[in-house]
Amino acid sequence: MTLASSTPPELPLSRAISADLDWRDHSPSTNTELVARASSAPDLAVVATDNQTAGRGRLDRVWSAAPGSALAVSVLVRHDAAAVDPVRLGWLPLLAGVAMSRAVRSLGVARVGVKWPNDVLAATAEGERKLSGILAELSPDGVVIGAGLNLTMSHDDLPVPTATSLALEGVPTDAALTDRALAAYLRELLALVGEWRAATHPSALRALVEPELQTLGRAVRVDRPGVPVVLGVAEGLDDDGRLLVRAADPIVGVIAVAAGDVTHLRYE
Repeated sequence: MTLASSTPPELPLSRAISADLDWRDHSPSTNTELVARASSAPDLAVVATDNQTAGRGRLDRVWSAAPGSALAVSVLVRHDAAAVDPVRLGWLPLLAGVAMSRAVRSLGVARVGVKWPNDVLAATAEGERKLSGILAELSPDGVVIGAGLNLTMSHDDLPVPTATSLALEGVPTDAALTDRALAAYLRELLALVGEWRAATHPSALRALVEPELQTLGRAVRVDRPGVPVVLGVAEGLDDDGRLLVRAADPIVGVIAVAAGDVTHLRYE
């Protein structure tokens, strides 16, 4: 089921939160568009659409959805490159995941959380199902944080069996859903960006992320390019936002994962 319409949504809730919201009837990629205009765009500028035609996920994976069935939104976080420790930038996609998790919960999906580093999952009777993904891109003018959220997809619309949507999780699919979802995410994200800017120590950022992180305490498989697969237990985050995994092999010990695929494992 989709809510595609020839009339652009008015988005009163979202526009009350964002002073610079550019809604597109369609966009190849909201991230690409915002990166291209980042040099002239104000801080916290937003580009959003419910019809993204050439979306991308991490590792250049294709992200696609039928028109009207998913929200794509990108936000520019400007920063002073000379004043900001580059390590701090790595916390922004994690905080975006927290923002989306909180937003989805406010919309009525009770059991939801973040899978490190960039997925938001709902806990269902069939297991964990992906509702949203985050992709952050660095430009000379700031960080563009992109997020995709499945809104009204039916089971037949899902790109993969391990996905889900707000509609499938019981959220009412009225005409205002897009505005409610976008406003909920922007409200949470802008507040967290403010906390990120105010934080004087990584412990403050860990305290924001770890309560939403479903990966902690879980048995995981870590796949990284060019190195052996690691099986172990996710124990926490370090000061850089990297995932700390205690390998099952005691010789390997604890590794800090900066990038790669982390899979939650289930042992019966």
